[in-house]
Amino acid sequence: MAGPSVQPLLTTLRGADLLNHRRLNKGTAFSRAERRDLELEALLPWQVETIEQQVERCWQALGELERDLDRYAYLQILRERNLTLFHRLLADHIEAVMPIVYTPTVGSAIQHFSQTYRSPSQGLFLAAPQQERFSEILAQACRSWGDEPPELLLVTDAQSILGIGDQGIGGIHICQGKLAVYTLCARLDPSRCLPVMLDVGTDRPELLADPSYPGLREHRLEGKAYDAVIECFVSAVETVCPGALVQWEDFGAANARRVLDRYRERLPSFNDDIQGTSAVAAAAILAGLQGLGQCLADQRIVIFGAGSAGCGIAERLLRLLQRQGLSAQEAADRFWLLDRDGLVHAGLEASGLTPPSAAAAPYVKRSELLAGMTGDGQGRFGLLAVIESVKPSVLIGTSTVAGAFDQPVIEALCRGSERPIVLPLSNPTPLAEITPQNLLSWSHGKALVASGSPFAPVTIAGRERQIGQCNNCFVFPGLGFAAVAVGARTISEGMIDACIEALAAVIPAAHDPEAPLMPPLQDVQKVSAAVAEAVALAAVAEGLASRAGTPDQARARLEACTWRPDYSEVRAA
Repeated sequence: MAGPSVQPLLTTLRGADLLNHRRLNKGTAFSRAERRDLELEALLPWQVETIEQQVERCWQALGELERDLDRYAYLQILRERNLTLFHRLLADHIEAVMPIVYTPTVGSAIQHFSQTYRSPSQGLFLAAPQQERFSEILAQACRSWGDEPPELLLVTDAQSILGIGDQGIGGIHICQGKLAVYTLCARLDPSRCLPVMLDVGTDRPELLADPSYPGLREHRLEGKAYDAVIECFVSAVETVCPGALVQWEDFGAANARRVLDRYRERLPSFNDDIQGTSAVAAAAILAGLQGLGQCLADQRIVIFGAGSAGCGIAERLLRLLQRQGLSAQEAADRFWLLDRDGLVHAGLEASGLTPPSAAAAPYVKRSELLAGMTGDGQGRFGLLAVIESVKPSVLIGTSTVAGAFDQPVIEALCRGSERPIVLPLSNPTPLAEITPQNLLSWSHGKALVASGSPFAPVTIAGRERQIGQCNNCFVFPGLGFAAVAVGARTISEGMIDACIEALAAVIPAAHDPEAPLMPPLQDVQKVSAAVAEAVALAAVAEGLASRAGTPDQARARLEACTWRPDYSEVRAA
């Protein structure tokens, strides 16, 4: 860990006002001279402590709490009081703390938002009735949030949070969690990031009926009314934070792709559920195939869950297949997607079932491909029937249907493929399509697995198998950090391809099929650095970097933008 910055921080704040400033506050680490000059002597106990001593105290306090939700609340308070100490604690205890500030615990915190909301410093709330004043309100937030305009805005409308659906303004916690991950993994300055909740209402009955729910208690806006809110927000960003990166997070399936496509060329932006999830899944698959000595073009891929994430993964893999020389149709023929009515095929609408979404349309199966497949007689073809007929070598779950990959499905999968790759990506943990324990037991250890949520190691035939977590934290922090550092004008497909290649190269299973299908979490900073460099160089190569014209300049920008959780000297201005 690098030492403190040599550049002192100047402030006009004194006494309690300074201790309430989350970016400048150092608590007991203020020196004797700082305490005297900044009028802090009466407000702090005698001892001058190091940040390491403060971290140890916080770590012990965290360990004494029994519930993860209580640990989450403790860390929230720490974040609001001392941003540097919060991020140093995370950096020193990555594996233990990441599941608290991010998935799976953040899901529970979101669900309890109405009961636990206390602090006004959660982030920026933009409600639909304010849309004509979004620019004014965003400017207010930027002035109070930091000394300079934010360079990254992490934005949600909270319609599709994790696997728990519409959660109203509790979704602000997912933005906070992901921004913590940005700093933890890629070392992006947390004071330059802003969590944004677009409150367009909620369709969750419990929230609409809850008098303590502090958000807009109206049904969600749709159609033109919804689009008008998004347009007002984008216009506000262009006016107040020109050039800032926007990460769209947890938008519903009906809007996620549409919003991304509409605005990705207008302002630098990406959707982590579509592009981040697809990138990390693609990297896992490529690494697993490399370890098995196989190539992507030879695979048959079943995706259970044809929403934003599932279709995004299919689209990403389809692009990779086309880069290997396949036509669009040849590539699409490798995929079999299932949604709530089973296999996505051409006869769904004629059978009175839900027609395929626009995102799933390229993968609709023609009737002649269904010959011999067993359906229910009403136009539905379930997962087991598809597995038995198609004999896939890759099975991906993005459905949030807990236990969907049951024993008959896994046994059928292994009859058709000697070493299948299985990615049960749904989270939080209770919604996983299968547990690694069941998967490795039912496949007799043959399957290669990476999960969406963290799982303990599994012992099969006397050998312990580490379970890699197919976590977006291996992708989006490096991607976003690089885009901010080099001033990317847009997030191109080539930049995301660079992410995938950089991640796949460091996955242990690429060299040993028995090794994990994701790097260990303690390596996430090294992985993020490799991803960031690859993305920055891709942006330069494509002429998309406004702050770097050469590879050396891109690397220099990455170093210059790296923030470290160490205290700086604070001086009176």
